[in-house]
Amino acid sequence: MANSSLSIRYLLSSFAAAAAVALIAGCSGASSPMTPAGSAMQQSPAVKGHCPAHSGARVNPCTITFNASNAGPDTVTVRTPLDKKATLEESDNCGGASGVATLARGTGTQWTVTAGPTAGSCTASFIYVSKRGKTLAYADLSITNDL
Repeated sequence: MANSSLSIRYLLSSFAAAAAVALIAGCSGASSPMTPAGSAMQQSPAVKGHCPAHSGARVNPCTITFNASNAGPDTVTVRTPLDKKATLEESDNCGGASGVATLARGTGTQWTVTAGPTAGSCTASFIYVSKRGKTLAYADLSITNDL
């Protein structure tokens, strides 16, 4: 009987130790990405072209490099959730016409990205916002200008 009690304790303590290790391993991952509005959102796995999707929004391609073999302009496609009660906004740190790049809304879900006169990198965020101003989804476009 004493032998049986020890093996049950051993099993329970082993299970508790394994559960604790799993819990710690799950908590040690990277923190959730922050949306441009500053609230945490769940990040979906990478989708087509290794571009991350954030709550159903994505941009394809998600990186553009302007160089001698690609002077641009380039066109990107922004996909958003099917909800028609929100709007798509664009925000960037590209510097406009005198900076790294300019972005202009095209037709439908298309945006045109044109290289500017300044070499460098910047990020454009496409933010899907509800009528009340809440960020529902977003996608980031990384732009590098090596011209």
